[in-house]
Formats: sequence, structure tokens, C-alpha cells
Amino acid sequence: MKKYGFYPVMLLMVFNFMISCKEEKDNHKERWMITNMGAINTIKANPEYKELQSPGNEGSIYYKVLKTGDGTESIMYTSSVGCYYKGWYIADYPEYSIKTGDKFDQQLFDDGPPAYFSVSGGAIAGWKTALQHMKKGDKWEIWIPYQLGYGRNDYQASATSPPIPGFSTLVFEVEIIHVIGVN
Repeated sequence: MKKYGFYPVMLLMVFNFMISCKEEKDNHKERWMITNMGAINTIKANPEYKELQSPGNEGSIYYKVLKTGDGTESIMYTSSVGCYYKGWYIADYPEYSIKTGDKFDQQLFDDGPPAYFSVSGGAIAGWKTALQHMKKGDKWEIWIPYQLGYGRNDYQASATSPPIPGFSTLVFEVEIIHVIGVN
């Protein structure tokens, strides 16, 4: 009889271990979300940054003009743009080996030709919002809350790239080089 009492106790211990691991993981995610939302609130209060409401009213991005270009035609929802950019994180997330300022994506001049995006297709909602207010030659720093970025879930761009954690505030520096399809 004694040896059969061992198995329920072991099952209970394993079950408790699994629950505690899940709670710890959830706490990391919750801390990440709170940190990222705090960063957006800090930028929102900074007078150097302007707010742009998304066309679908899902939220707002915050931007600062770094350089004003010489373009005169507006970028439309149906346009495509060629741009140089870099994107980075605003906080440490040890569970993902992320440190403040780590880049998660970039296409800079030294990397080759500009990256091309369809405003209506391949861009996240925060980019769509910003691009439709920029002109050729403009260079902006853009803060995108998770609601207009990759959302609540981790985003895996490719099998070889590390995931972008859910609830990430994304910061981009974007310079518009070409505009295609301006009406």
C-alpha cells in the first residue's frame, strides 16, 4: 500500500511545479506589458512628441520629426514607400535576452537598397498611420504601442529571427527615400 501512496504525491508535486512555472512566465509577461505601457505614457507626456490617432481608432502613435524632407506629395494608403529604418526595444526583458536599445530589425544605407513596403499591405498598423503623414525625405522617430504593432502575442518574422515579445512597444527611426503610386 505504501508504494501506491507515492504516485499521487509525485503527481501533485509535478502539477504544482507546472503551475508555478506558468505563473512565473505570466508574471514576466505582465511586467513586460506594464513596462512598455509606462514607456508609451512617458512619451505621451513629452512635448517633443506629437500624437497621431490611427485611422481605425485602435490607438495612437507618437512621433518626433528628426528631419523634414523636400517631398510635397502626400503618401496615400495605396502608395508604396522605399525607406531606411531601424527598430529597437525600450526595456530589458531578461527572459528573452533583450536589453534596452537592442535592435530587432533594420535596413540602413550600409545594408543596401531601401526596404519597400506597401502602405496598405505589408506594414503594421503603426507604420500605416505614420507613413500617411510623412513625405519623401522625412525622417521620424516613431513610438508604436503594442496595439498598433504586433499585439499581445509573440511575433516570429522568420525561423531564424528571434521573436518579438507580445505587448512590445516598438520604436523606429524611419526615413522615406522613395514614394511610389502617389495620386
